Amino acid sequence: MRMATPAKINLTLEVLGQRPDGFHELATWMIPIGLYDELAMELSSEMTYDSNLPSLRFDSTNLISRAIERFHEETRRSAAYRIDLRKEIPMGAGLGGGSSDAAAALLLLNQLYQNPLTDEKLVGLAAQLGSDVPFFLRRQAAWCTGRGEKTEIREFPHDRWVVLIKPEFGVSTAAAYSAYKALPAEQKRGQTKKTEWGLLRNDLEPPVFRKYLLLPEIKSWFEQQAETEVALMSGSGSTMFAVVKNADDGEQVSDRFSLFFGFKFWVRVCRLNP
Repeated sequence: MRMATPAKINLTLEVLGQRPDGFHELATWMIPIGLYDELAMELSSEMTYDSNLPSLRFDSTNLISRAIERFHEETRRSAAYRIDLRKEIPMGAGLGGGSSDAAAALLLLNQLYQNPLTDEKLVGLAAQLGSDVPFFLRRQAAWCTGRGEKTEIREFPHDRWVVLIKPEFGVSTAAAYSAYKALPAEQKRGQTKKTEWGLLRNDLEPPVFRKYLLLPEIKSWFEQQAETEVALMSGSGSTMFAVVKNADDGEQVSDRFSLFFGFKFWVRVCRLNP
């Protein structure tokens, strides 16, 4: 069984305060995008794992491995699988690749055993794995609250495209929130942009931009391009994105970016909310 696993962007990300459990209370509008990993799983006599990204180990840090463990605990099963993961979504990018892969693992396992778990149970398992994982079970534009695990469908147009730019470095989500926590109260709010979809911002931009000075430069450059409707950092970074009206606009912006900044960047143009 095989499944394409989409990436996402955060069209807005508001950090509303710290929760008693140590996590931060969030309100974020997440949108799936037309950039995918691919996960294949089948029953096997022994557990095997293969990926086009050798550095991604299959251990307790791997969300697919943890998804299998949680599924087995919930369903009281024990089995081995042949797993193949083809990565196109970069790591440390704020695009949710690991969370999407984990959600796909839960969905594939549930299909493999003729759906023993209800949607509600799957959401509960997903929330145990990570704040973004429940969003990827539904793969629809959604307003996400709590730690990010509570999702409510919030539509977004299907005719927009997005230009994604990721530098050679990634950003640790934990480090981004730690830096956010250390900021004075008056600096804990991202720059707000008025758009036809409302007021959009990313409150993790201030702490991340202080350390990674290239990222605000990319955002500023995006905002100077006539085709850009809104430019933000996705999640905790390091990917910066610009929403544009169509694929041609996206290709023009990406080509112009490479001419201006050089070619040592991961660059993609893909449909927003495919």
